[in-house]
Amino acid sequence: MLIFFKTAVLLIALIAFLVALAYVVIYVKYKFILNIKTKTIHLQKPILTADDTIQRKPITDNPLLQNLILHESFLRKAAYKNTLIKTTEAFFNDTDMQSDYFLIVVYHKKTNTPLLTARYYFDKALIAKYIKGEEDKPPVLNLDKFAHNQIFLVDRMSANNHNKIYRQHRNYIHLLFYLQLFIYNKNCKFIAMARKQKLEKLLTKYIRLGLTIVGTTKHQGKEHWVLLGDLQKNYANTKHTTLINIFLLTKNFLLKFKIR
Repeated sequence: MLIFFKTAVLLIALIAFLVALAYVVIYVKYKFILNIKTKTIHLQKPILTADDTIQRKPITDNPLLQNLILHESFLRKAAYKNTLIKTTEAFFNDTDMQSDYFLIVVYHKKTNTPLLTARYYFDKALIAKYIKGEEDKPPVLNLDKFAHNQIFLVDRMSANNHNKIYRQHRNYIHLLFYLQLFIYNKNCKFIAMARKQKLEKLLTKYIRLGLTIVGTTKHQGKEHWVLLGDLQKNYANTKHTTLINIFLLTKNFLLKFKIR
């Protein structure tokens, strides 16, 4: 009886040790999940202040959102510092927006450092202008067939390529970005534009996500592919991938035990 009791105690101790070890391994390997957050910020049309500066202000104001908006401005300028496309101040301060719009920021919560950002908007007049481009030719997509707030355009995507966290976890960061799009706009279609490149890496990525090419346009002095996506369809194409499963299972596990 005593031998059985000792064996049971040792077995319980071994199981407890293995569970603790697994817990530590998961924490060390996946703790970054708890430190990378995503915000979708609803902004007003940018305004010109009394001192002739442009102010981007969220619909619901708080210090965190203002801080993220400010940091996003720095990231966008850094991301497009050496771009070959033509840029003006409107490219960086959003003064081309004629109505409210949205900003997605994937960031490191401890430092409020943006890792990946982009804006999107439902203003059909502005969308039509951008997809028509700078040449006198018919638009590549008829926006009239879409209901109000059913289609939006995503642009100004800016990645923090010099940040170690972004480089280490870029797949997870992009996953969070597209999940955020789906959560807020799951019944919508969306337009993305990919600059034409020699190896077409960006175009290949968009097609892999389920977007389809609807035409080409010249935008900011460069030829772009215009692509159409369906968030329901795009999400369905990716939700069963290994990365999605790891994300959901690991995050649920860590949050359940409230690891800090």
